[in-house]
Amino acid sequence: MRAFHCVAALLAGLFFWTAPAAASVVVRIDKTTQTMRVIVDGEQRYTWAVSTGRAGYNTPNGSYRPQRLERHWRSRKYGMAPMPHSIFFRGGYAIHGTNMVSRLGRVDSHGCIRLAPANARVLFEMVARQRGATRIVIEGTSPRQAPAALVAGRSAPRVAAATTGTAQMRLASQGTRPAAATASGGRSERVAARTGQARVAARTAPARVAPPAPRDDNRHFTEWFLRR
Repeated sequence: MRAFHCVAALLAGLFFWTAPAAASVVVRIDKTTQTMRVIVDGEQRYTWAVSTGRAGYNTPNGSYRPQRLERHWRSRKYGMAPMPHSIFFRGGYAIHGTNMVSRLGRVDSHGCIRLAPANARVLFEMVARQRGATRIVIEGTSPRQAPAALVAGRSAPRVAAATTGTAQMRLASQGTRPAAATASGGRSERVAARTGQARVAARTAPARVAPPAPRDDNRHFTEWFLRR
């Protein structure tokens, strides 16, 4: 019996000695720079752009462990929005893929941490293999983002000023003409004035009287000669 236990202990020792140690995975998110660094066994392997919570939807700082993994997930809270390769680390907060890739690198989410779909898939597979040795660290401060109402309030006076300026320009263009247009307009007005004066003069001029016919002194002789 003692020999059996010795052999079993020896085999167990050989198994643990030959089995590779679980790699430690640290997923570090910096909200200040909106980036994620994936560190495996102390070596930085990936650096990706992310989107964390925008104003009013903060992403909580802290150190977490993966709670559950969902390969295909949809947000019931936000209109069944797709959340592929979700790694939940605190309640409803998760790291997941997004189709809003153009917004990565700036705050935009409702509190989750968004990744490009391909990067989310790589991270998901890595965490699935090393779930017990994975740590998620969130730090930094989200960049300031003006509320929508404040942005609208700031933009309204500018629009009003632009509208006022446009109206003034229209009035100015109506009241003042360019030099070339003014010159040509002046010539046209002078020609019109002359034409009008000529017409008035023609209307007011006295009617012409036909000149008297030339006197025919031989008229009586001609009539006497024809009566003969």
